[in-house]
Amino acid sequence: MKGILSMLSNGVQPRCLAAIALALVFGGGALHATDSPPVLGKDGDLYQVATGTYGDLFPDGSEATAGAAVLRLEARRGSGTVEHYLVPGSEADDSDRTPSLFFDAATEKLYVVWASSSASTLTRINLASFDGSIWSETIEVSGNIYSEKSAPRLAVTHDRFELAGGTAGDTSTRTVLHVVWSEDTADGEKVMYAPVVLIDGELASTWRRVHRLNDYVSQSLADDPFTSEVATKLLTAPTVDAASEPNAVVIGFADSGTGALVQLELSTPATELAELADSLADHLDSSNLCSRIETEGSDAISSVASAARHHIVIVGRRIRSRVLAPIADDVRSHLVAKAESLCAEGGPTSVSSSARHHIVIVGARAQEGDLLEGVGSDDGHVLLAAAQEVGSDYVQHLARLQVKSERIAPTIGDGEPTILVSPNGTGAIVVWENGNTLTYVETAADEAWSSSHSLRIGGNLSRSEAYTILRDRARSLE
Repeated sequence: MKGILSMLSNGVQPRCLAAIALALVFGGGALHATDSPPVLGKDGDLYQVATGTYGDLFPDGSEATAGAAVLRLEARRGSGTVEHYLVPGSEADDSDRTPSLFFDAATEKLYVVWASSSASTLTRINLASFDGSIWSETIEVSGNIYSEKSAPRLAVTHDRFELAGGTAGDTSTRTVLHVVWSEDTADGEKVMYAPVVLIDGELASTWRRVHRLNDYVSQSLADDPFTSEVATKLLTAPTVDAASEPNAVVIGFADSGTGALVQLELSTPATELAELADSLADHLDSSNLCSRIETEGSDAISSVASAARHHIVIVGRRIRSRVLAPIADDVRSHLVAKAESLCAEGGPTSVSSSARHHIVIVGARAQEGDLLEGVGSDDGHVLLAAAQEVGSDYVQHLARLQVKSERIAPTIGDGEPTILVSPNGTGAIVVWENGNTLTYVETAADEAWSSSHSLRIGGNLSRSEAYTILRDRARSLE
């Protein structure tokens, strides 16, 4: 499926970019109306997606049947002209709904993600991009198509990387589309996360790995959950927004199993780091460590651990030396301390998997080239985002997940809720909309919530202004 999304611009800075505050406010939340809120693009262009029948939205069109429920993108150009586009993939006789928009300034592309339900109750999450005149081919990012899904949310991150086997100075741009939604499962309403990875505008892989985020609440919370029930509407309102760290997003959601409002940070560690981790795992698989321990004892562990350190230094030569050396030392210490027990638990596979996991978890804290000390291998989880074919081999693109905060979910009133998160994942606002009133609570000390406050829409305060104010407030909370 090469060429599904157009080529990305060169020279993107390695950090999570948010084009316009409104795009993040309404791309990451507050999409409960029939039409999407407007998003500002480049050159003063204003985008909005409407839902309705093809006959109503395109009275003179012939691309779909008149009764088909479709999506129409309206582009109000800065020049004053208005253009209408049929969102590709919505022309089938399905019910297309809950569109979410994100305009990415780095690539100058508008991303549209939405839920689509067929007459046979199949529900999918679809995604397409628009460069101002041409649409990409629509791709499906959903997992279980037999479960009802909420409005999806979207955020975008970027970085550049250089593969060890490539030509020196030959870098590529990686774009990660972070898509989040909730769906009704046998275990209740759960939150799903699907990363879509593009390398220089091409899909890194055509398959989709969907991760259920509720499975990553801390074990201590799972063992001792909050006793309060969570409003059903809050369970179907997950959100995603830019984090404080480059290449990272914060996902906020309510969890019915624990009664908590959970915030996770998902970061995409440097591709060079993931490549190094895979190479180290292969190196350890060929070391025969477990069988050597039986005959040589601790001498085998010391020998293999030292060789692993040397392997990291040689293969990871393109990673900054002040970061690489501590990683190599840390992995050597990890093998010395854990190799024997890992061999007893699961053999050579356990050793290589643990080392691979450990190098990604520790190395992922090397954002901006600064390795943070005191980070253990249990300081998060490693998720597979995509596998990029490179010659006869492949490079895995990984995501690192870490719980940032867990507190009792707030009690909310009637109306459609939206979760707004802080960049560090420790503060949040939950707002619910009822008529012309936005009522909200915000995080307070001791894992509590403030009393409720209200904003009235109308007069000197528009709906978009109110959400912008609330998002700004949420992003200032600690």
